[in-house]
Parts: sequence; structure tokens; C-alpha cells
Amino acid sequence: MTELWHGLMTLLSGENGFFLVLVSYVAMILIERLGHALEGSGRWNERDARVNIVNSSVTAIGDALIGSAIFFGLYTAIHANLRLFDMPLTGWGFLAAFLLRDLAYYVDHRIAHRTGLFWAFHIPHHSSREMNLTVSSRGSVFGLAGTVSPAYFVLPLLGVSFPMFVAVAFIGNLWGIFNHTRLVRRMGWLDEVLATPANHRVHHGIEAKYLDRNYGQTLILWDRLFGTFQREEEEPSYGLVKQLESDRIWDIQTSGLTWLATQLRSAPRWQDKLRYLAMPPGWRHDGCPQTSEAIRAGAPGCLAGS
Repeated sequence: MTELWHGLMTLLSGENGFFLVLVSYVAMILIERLGHALEGSGRWNERDARVNIVNSSVTAIGDALIGSAIFFGLYTAIHANLRLFDMPLTGWGFLAAFLLRDLAYYVDHRIAHRTGLFWAFHIPHHSSREMNLTVSSRGSVFGLAGTVSPAYFVLPLLGVSFPMFVAVAFIGNLWGIFNHTRLVRRMGWLDEVLATPANHRVHHGIEAKYLDRNYGQTLILWDRLFGTFQREEEEPSYGLVKQLESDRIWDIQTSGLTWLATQLRSAPRWQDKLRYLAMPPGWRHDGCPQTSEAIRAGAPGCLAGS
């Protein structure tokens, strides 16, 4: 049985895993594009999809050249020198690794939305006003292939080896691609358990009730457990509260860092500059909050510039 799980790790890690993800991603996009054509609703934005694919390619190249090496080096160094025990190569071991990785994703995703520094790395992903599978990989090279996801580095402490991490991440990432679609309306009881397309559309919504909700990648149980779940009541509008008015690749890639630099420059005191790194996006040193909580509360005159 150990040989079976070892074979699974070998299949899904390294070049094999990358090839499987790439082929699956392309196949899913083609199927979705065909589905939109058959639906005939005109909800597929060809230009935005092309921009997303080019931007994703730039990010993938950056990750291949730099980001992945940094993430791999840190992860394996922690596992080799600091792990508390070894996660067994068994079915139960892989289930535990999957749950731990999915929980770490939830924590990192929530951190990315609730701290200025990490939101700066995450803004490009939310900058598209569309919702389809090409949006799933829209990101920035400055994310360094997950290096700016601190909860992931708890997993090697708990004995999850890098090949095991890649294997369970493969499953999570495939589901994370699938849930960026508008074609799948509801999935019945699965909507109560998984981060289905209906649940993840909420996460990309800019309506007040949808802001900072549904962080899970595979399971929606973490959101239910920690109070961040919101059911899709009507299809959201997508993007950012203050939309990115450009589809240039450079602007997408640097949009988060540009936003953060603007926040830092606006603060006259160093204490406030540091707070912009740690406080939720929309926190203001001038007493005019534009956070998701303030928006939901209808804070007057504080919506511009968030």
C-alpha cells in the first residue's frame, strides 16, 4: 500500500504534475468556452480571457524561473530540519495532509484579504470583472508561487513532505480552477460542503454582503466553522470595489503594489505606514474607513478609493 501512495506522489509531483495540471486546465477552458457558445448568452468576454491567459503565462514563467525554487527551498528546509514527526504514506496520512493543506489555504486566503501587505499580492487575481476558468490563474509573479502564503509553511513542520504537499495541492488546485465558472448554477447538497462555483462566485463579488466571504478552495466547511460563509443570493458583480481601469499586463501584475504604495504615501507618520501593511484593506489613518465592515455598515462618504 505504501508503494501505491508513493507512486501517486511521483505521478503528481515534478514535471508530471505540471503537465497534468496544464492539460486539465486547457481542456476545462475549451469545454467551458464551448458551453458558453452553446448557451448563447454572450457572457464570455473574449478579450478578458485572452488577457487572463497571457497574464497567467507571465506569472507561470516567473514562478518557473524564481518563485517555485524559493518556495521549494524554504519548504524542504523546514521539513528536513524542523519537522515534528513524519506524515505516514497511507490513505489516512494523505487525508490528513489534504485537510491540513485545505485549512492552510483558507488561512492564507483570509490573511490575503485582511492585511494590506498580503492583499497587495492578491489584488491581481480579483481585478478581472469576469468570472470564468481563465480567471482562476490570473495572478502576479510577486506571489512567488505561494511563498507569500505563510500558513503553507506550517505543513512541513507537521511532517507533510513536499511531494505529498504537491499531490494534495494538485487535487485542490484542479477544484479551484473548476469553481471559477458561471455555467454551473447550483450543485445541490454539495453547495453545503464544498467551495462550489456558486460559493466561489460570492468570493469574487463586490456587493457589500459578498465582500470577504467564502475563502475556501475545496471545502466550504472552514467558512462555516469560522463565520465567513455567505450563500449566493443573486449572481454578483465581479472585480474590485475600485475597479482596475486597465487590461495591460504590466498594470495587472503591479496593480497590488501600486495600490499599497499609494496607501503608504498617504500616511504622514511611520506608525500609520506600518499599520497599512498589517490592517485590513480600506483601513484609513484619517478616520474614514473603507473596509468591508465599513462598506456593509454604509459608512457615508468613505467608499471612494478603496
